[in-house]
Amino acid sequence: MFGIAQGALGVQSYEELALFGSSFSACGLIRKYSFHTNDEQTMREYTGIIERTVRLNEHYQHLHLSVEGLGSDLKPGQSFLARRMPERWEPYLREQWWPVDLKTDEVVIERPANILYEPGETVSLLGIIGQPYRYKRTLRNVLLIAYDTPPSPLVMSIPLLFKHHVSVTMVLSGAATQYPTNRLPPELEVIQADDDLGWTNMVMTVGWADQVFVVVRPDDEMERFERVWKRFSELRAGIDKNYLFAVMQTALPCGVGACLACLTPLREGEMCVVCTQGPAIDMTALPFSS
Repeated sequence: MFGIAQGALGVQSYEELALFGSSFSACGLIRKYSFHTNDEQTMREYTGIIERTVRLNEHYQHLHLSVEGLGSDLKPGQSFLARRMPERWEPYLREQWWPVDLKTDEVVIERPANILYEPGETVSLLGIIGQPYRYKRTLRNVLLIAYDTPPSPLVMSIPLLFKHHVSVTMVLSGAATQYPTNRLPPELEVIQADDDLGWTNMVMTVGWADQVFVVVRPDDEMERFERVWKRFSELRAGIDKNYLFAVMQTALPCGVGACLACLTPLREGEMCVVCTQGPAIDMTALPFSS
């Protein structure tokens, strides 16, 4: 089986094969949940030091953090719960920080440009939060959608997909159109959609996608994900499992599934603990009214 995946996707290790496997552990593709972090690593606290900040435009900046002991465990789809040090209680809960790039003992975090960060500042990072995005073994085209929210949770996946010769298209709608796309790989196709998530040749784009990952503005995630579901239902004869994924940005008070604040109901009475089983939920498992 490894040989098949190696030939089809250029996978060079079993670690990479896990990202392109058929034994999916994303919510909606499993039947039970537990209060454990994922099997590949245990929750721990890292200390990050901001080495430099890079302003991308008036809306976004990158924080380059040196993080000792992080290694290469971090995968696309995973994140940290961060608190600036010394402890500041505004906001009271830790913030979810999405990495967009990873180097040896350095991680790049994407943050709003209107927040002041200083080189030398220390950050407490709890992680690693969540499960990596899981891709089909046979994968040619991936569609990433940012609906009125920054595409930061999706950005780290782009180089990995290109590395394995997968074509990637990113659709930006609403506030996401403010994103500095000139910083993204030139091979990436970027589509500017309207505020209602419509764009030219939408039927063709949706039709050729083997998998779709969607992030929406988190003020009313389920309502916005349902809009996406309705859009795709209108354009496709049917939506199969393991095709359309909601990337959740639910508030995560603990990050280990103990507080149940991120518990999300699924169809047939099932539940998903977003912090340990997310962030990607198969939309066929979500209980949309439609």
